[in-house]
Amino acid sequence: MMLAEPMMCDTCCTPLDHRIDAFGARYVHPDWVGKEWDHPAAPIPQDPGRLRGVCDFCSADHPVTAFFTRKAIVEKIGGETHVYAEPWNACERCAVHVRNRSPHLLMDRAVAVLPGTVNRPDQRARRAALKPVFMAFFQAEPEEVGL
Repeated sequence: MMLAEPMMCDTCCTPLDHRIDAFGARYVHPDWVGKEWDHPAAPIPQDPGRLRGVCDFCSADHPVTAFFTRKAIVEKIGGETHVYAEPWNACERCAVHVRNRSPHLLMDRAVAVLPGTVNRPDQRARRAALKPVFMAFFQAEPEEVGL
């Protein structure tokens, strides 16, 4: 499978996710729990000078490093295929868990800091949603490449 070109939104400078479904391929804003996008995605090639730095694990601003994977990370959810773009940016706290190969500590951090409610049922649901992607990330053999 050929990976799609990394794109960003021309409006908000956020990296976009590539999705494939019955209607074809498209770029969409990331699915961040508790975040509603106030505009449609306006895909353009990533411009490092404008790209908004966001941790791909916990959504914190100001990532300090990035990781590439040796294998593509593709997830099927319903009728959609999600193709996760490279690189995976990480803030300092998430980077420690990636370097230590600690997927469960990484999930604990993401569940704790992502926006939204923090009651136990929501935390369990959030963790259940993150687990397949995070486990696929670690199985894809991430290597730190820096920013």
